[in-house]
Amino acid sequence: MNRSILFLFGSLILLLDCSGAHGQGSCGASFQPHFSVYTSISREGKHIYTSVTTEGWTDISGQCNMSGATHKVQAYNQLGGTGGWNESSWSCPTCNFYLTNNETIDGEPGTTYPWFCDGSSVCSIVGTFWDDGTSCPSILGCVVPSTETTAVETAVFTTETAFNQTIGDSAGDSFDGSTVTEDNAAPGQDTCWGTWSTGPRFTGVTGGSWSVAGGQVVGQPNHWGFDDVGWTTTAVDYYRVQDPAHGVGIPCGLTGYQSMTISCPSGSVTYTPSFGNKLTATIEQTDVINCRYDMNNSVCQTISY
Repeated sequence: MNRSILFLFGSLILLLDCSGAHGQGSCGASFQPHFSVYTSISREGKHIYTSVTTEGWTDISGQCNMSGATHKVQAYNQLGGTGGWNESSWSCPTCNFYLTNNETIDGEPGTTYPWFCDGSSVCSIVGTFWDDGTSCPSILGCVVPSTETTAVETAVFTTETAFNQTIGDSAGDSFDGSTVTEDNAAPGQDTCWGTWSTGPRFTGVTGGSWSVAGGQVVGQPNHWGFDDVGWTTTAVDYYRVQDPAHGVGIPCGLTGYQSMTISCPSGSVTYTPSFGNKLTATIEQTDVINCRYDMNNSVCQTISY
């Protein structure tokens, strides 16, 4: 599993008065749960992996007689009708619990699989005293790449680099004919731009799309591209003069964070990690350096200019 999307559902603080619980009499005690539920989705080819983890502990205050009481936690993970509740062993009421429930199915293109998840904590005296109520998204069934590697194809437009990407999975599936599309995983950064700049500030990738084994990489199975990264010659010439004139040092550059989706019959699926691929372009005094850091490798090209 090479990609994971991680969701954190914050802990819920709940005060429960256990007065009179199961004939204990008025005890004025409170349970203060400190639990969180973590969920993740991972994909590899047609395999879909989900994980639900319940973690935390309980503070107990007051004079309630907890002699003989025990606690346990539960994690609910049901994917496409497969799975359900998993639970820990009973243990001391204030113990720290960590329980993970994993499920795996093989997805089919064109099918959407409902995913249900939850977490709870149970006391042997008062029953369930904390429930997270987590909501998990449905998952598209699709063959999704688990690897992507980058190679430098050539320098283009004098100061830019054309990168050629290969996608794949352990089953050797073909992704030819699919469309991959870029978006921003995070806002871009631009250390060359200033309020005095005549050109626009770099804020992120442009949202390009490529056909796998088509376009500029026609006849290359499981390849897509070219992904052009770099400053234009106009920008390089401008910033080499204007940045020092405005107190900005050279080198300077841009950084983009690129998420990638692949087309499926029932929609598109993101196959890059949540932080995306990192794209950088650096302006130096006598050259430019363009880099692409993807899921499985990184590669840079230095161009004298």
